[in-house]
Parts: sequence; structure tokens; C-alpha cells
Amino acid sequence: MFGMELRKPKMLDLRYNEMWNDWDGTGDADPQEPVKYAHGQLVLSWKRLNVTVKTVTQKFFAPSTVSHKQILYNVSGNVQCGSLLGIMGPSGSGKTTLMSTISHRTKGNFEGELLLNGRPVSEEVMIKISGFVPQHDISFDQLTALEHLSLMAKLKMDRDTTEADLIEHVDHILLNDPPILFCDEITTGLDSYSAAHIVNTLKSVARTGKIVVCTIHQPASGVFGKFDDVILLTEGRLAYQGPVTSVNRLFQKFSYECPNMFNEADYVISILNSEKETVKRDVEEMCKLSSTDQQTDLNYDTFNNQKQLDYTQYLQKQHPKWTTQFTLILDRSTKCFLRNYQTQLLELCTIMFLGIIISSPFANLQFDTKAVQNWEGFWLIFVINFVFHFSYSAIAMYQQKFAIVHREVHNKVYPLSVYYMSELMIMIVWIMIKMLAYCIIAFTIVGADWGQKQLFLFFILAVSAYSYGSLLSALFTRVEHTVIFATINDFVALPLSGAYLSFKSLPKTIYFLRHLSLFFLGCETVSIQFWENIESLPCVDPDNCLDSGKAVLNKYGYIIEEFNSDMIIMASFSIVASVVSYFGVLKRMKQQPAY
Repeated sequence: MFGMELRKPKMLDLRYNEMWNDWDGTGDADPQEPVKYAHGQLVLSWKRLNVTVKTVTQKFFAPSTVSHKQILYNVSGNVQCGSLLGIMGPSGSGKTTLMSTISHRTKGNFEGELLLNGRPVSEEVMIKISGFVPQHDISFDQLTALEHLSLMAKLKMDRDTTEADLIEHVDHILLNDPPILFCDEITTGLDSYSAAHIVNTLKSVARTGKIVVCTIHQPASGVFGKFDDVILLTEGRLAYQGPVTSVNRLFQKFSYECPNMFNEADYVISILNSEKETVKRDVEEMCKLSSTDQQTDLNYDTFNNQKQLDYTQYLQKQHPKWTTQFTLILDRSTKCFLRNYQTQLLELCTIMFLGIIISSPFANLQFDTKAVQNWEGFWLIFVINFVFHFSYSAIAMYQQKFAIVHREVHNKVYPLSVYYMSELMIMIVWIMIKMLAYCIIAFTIVGADWGQKQLFLFFILAVSAYSYGSLLSALFTRVEHTVIFATINDFVALPLSGAYLSFKSLPKTIYFLRHLSLFFLGCETVSIQFWENIESLPCVDPDNCLDSGKAVLNKYGYIIEEFNSDMIIMASFSIVASVVSYFGVLKRMKQQPAY
């Protein structure tokens, strides 16, 4: 046993397998050495950026307070094409804020200079020539990845792009192939191999002559060194910008050296985030060295004379025509609606069940004096539930999809009018389907006639109620606030329906307000249409007899001559509410979207 020769354990040489090639970026990736770029040189520079955000604190019994918090302090830097730049720092150091600012996608107000090739770059230009990959991407769950990419390619590419070119761009996931790419914490939550593979891919993209900027949060060992340059931030201040290979040199100046076999990125973060006073003073000194005028101006004016030959092609692109955009977005909206069939089917079954529950107690009503109160009770309950259903079903209309649409409209993918009209068309069809199901079931059980005139009346009422709900959804940013306002408004409008108050006893000022209640407009028009042509009713008690439909209308304070004006008011309200809703959403679109 002791005489046996000990064999050396076999070592797995990762350098010769595919995983190592991917890890080291030497597999199928493009050469790592910079090449001559097809579109020339580009450099993005920013100088003395200061970013401040405003916070409004709402109070119930005191005026709202406004506070301002500064996120970035005097941050400068630049990045050239062909380079992969990483922005790293502790949580809350301003990484995402810096990248959002230099990409013109910040929600705060910033001061300072933002230049492309030495010239000021506007938000419109930056959005056209850059791509932004957010940390938490949001898209419609009902679409496949291929469908989403194909749609974005058709919306972003030039209108003269051929179908073959579109397919090629989708296959390579390039879409509009921007010369500048921003990626927010793309390695967060990934294992070390996947993170390295992603960084290698981005490095290969950068080597084609693009500017690639990423925020990173404590990358895995070996991933940190794959970046060409790095920006270190701490509490909104710049601690370092330069080659990754020179980071150790900076920290060694302050007698900090990363231990062997220790993740260099973790070590850097631990220094920047340290609570020790001595370390804090050293970090403060690092920030001062990085923010000197000499350091700030380093390579800043190198490309001042560079002409904009590199990205003018992106400014000259023509988006698809409005009709083409409308067709594409309508197709997407239709797919999302139909593929969400479980929710739609549940909503349809709910309103059908509601129609059965409401109408069952009034089944087979007779046309006599005793049944007048029953008929009016049925129409009251029917109209109230009808208005409630269609108005409250629209209350969350814009909150549900706002984040996605906001980002797409802000990025000039399509105008808001395209999305608004496509959603409106789908909702009109859906309202018609639900209205038919609700009315036909209830009218059949009760024994009321239903024809084109009756259904058209309820369609106008449904559209009015839905327009009211969508208006509240557009004006309020939170569903809770919308529901609170709607509840208060409904409690005020409900007594004006005609069933709870005698209109003849009301003052003229309040009497006029009844036309502002959808409940009243619905009850009056429905009652007029139902009772107008009934010339006689059998009387059981001659002393208390309503012998005709007009007598019934007169008792409840409904005026036949107001039928047409009521219909015009509801139709006009639907149009005005839709227009105001559009501009309400448009106003919210002017704010910076969340990235």
C-alpha cells in the first residue's frame, strides 16, 4: 500500500473547451483589438454634470412640501467608439442616474454639458442614435419575443427598408443598429458564466465601432477585467475614470491593495462603501483628484472638430407613415386583447350573469298601473349597473399599459395618437359585444322589446360611461385616487337619476345639474323610449291611475322633448371626454419615463 506510486490528480484545462472560449472572449467573438471603424470616430463627452430631483410630499391638512435632492455632483467623463465602458459603484451611488443623464433619459433636472463629437447633443438626436436596455425591461406579455422584435424593427427602421433587410435585422437582433448602446445592470442576477458571456458579446459589439456603456453592480470575478474602461462612483461623485487595468494603481496610492484570490470588483466596492473615517477621507481625496480641471479636460476637446458624418444617417431616417404605424399597433393591440381571452371571457360572463341577476326578479312584467313602479325600478337598477360596469371597467385603462407606451412614445417609436386610436377602436367593438350580451339577456327575461333603436341608445350610454372612466384614468396617475374621486362623484350624481328626488321640487340651479349625471341621462332616455308609445294602461284604482305612458313620464319628471338633447349630450360628452383623455395622457407623456 505504501509502496504504490501516487498519481497526480487530473486537472481540467478549461482553456481548450468552448466554455473557456466564451469566457475569455476568444471563441466566435470578433477580434479584441480595435479596428478601423466603418462609420468613423465617435466620442460622447459630459462635463460637470449635476443632477437634482424634486420630491413633492402631499399632506392632508397642510400645504404640500417640495424638496430637492442632488444625485450627481460635478461628474465628468467621456467614452470613445470601440470601447466598452462600465459604470460601477455601491448601491445608491448614482450609476443609473449617470447613464440615464448621458443618454438623455433622466427624470431629474441636470446642469452641465453633454456633447457628441464636441457638439451639444439634444434629447431628440440622442434618442434617435442610441439604444437603451433597461434593467427591468417591460413589454406586452401576450407577444412572443420574435413578434416584439419584428414589430420594433418595422416601426424603427426607415420606411423604405425592404422585407429582407427587416428579417436580417431581426435575426441579428440589431433593429435600428444604433451607434451608441446603453445597458443598465445587464449582469445582475446572472451566474458568472452567463455574465461573462454577455460582457464578451457587448465587447464584440463595441469593437465594431460602437459606443457601449453599461452599469454594473459588483460583477463576478473575471468579468470586471473584461471592460476597457470603468467609472467608479460613490455618493454621486466621481472617484475614478480610466482603464480597468489602472484601477489598482489608484488604490495603491492610498495603500489599498486587493488581496490575492479576492474579487477585485468586490474589493473596490468595499473601499468606496466603507464606514471607517480614515477610508472615507481617502475616498474623498480620490474624488477630488478625479474632479480637478486638468482631469476633467483630459481628452475632452479631442474631437471638437470632428464632423457629424457618423450618425447623420440616423437623423435622416423616415419613420413609417401614420397609417402604417396605426396598422402595426392595431395588430399588436388586437393580438394582446385576443390572447388575454381568459380575462375577456371572465368579464363577458360577469356582465351576462349580472344581466340575469338584475332581470330575474322582474321576469314577465305586465303592462298595467300596478307594474309601473316595477318597470321603473327595473330600468333604474339596469341603468345604474350599466353605467357602473362600463365606467369602472375603464378606470385602470391607462395605468395598466402606461409604462410600456410611455417608453415607446418617448423614444419616438410612434406618436401617441397611433396607440390611442388603436385602443379606442378595439374598445368600441368590445363595448358593443358586452352591451349586446347584457341587454339581450335582460330584455328577454323581462319581456321588453329590443330593436335597433333600443340597442343604439344603450350603445351611446355605454360609450359615454366608458369615456367617463377613461377620462378619470387619464387625469389621475394612481388607480386608488381615481376610485376615490369616482365614488364621490357617483354619490352626488346618483340622486339626480330621477328615482330618488322629485325634479319639480328642486331649485332651478340644481334642476339644471341633472344633465350632468349619466344616471339621469340614461334613465330619462330609456324611460322615454319605453313609455312614449304606450297610449293606454289598464287602471285598477281610478283615483290613482296612470292611464298612459306620458302620464308615467310626467310623474317621474321625464320630458319627452328632451330625448334628442339628452342623446346629443351623451354623444358630445363621449367625444369631449375622449379628446380630453388624449391630451391628459399626452401631458403625462411629457414626463421622463421610468428606465
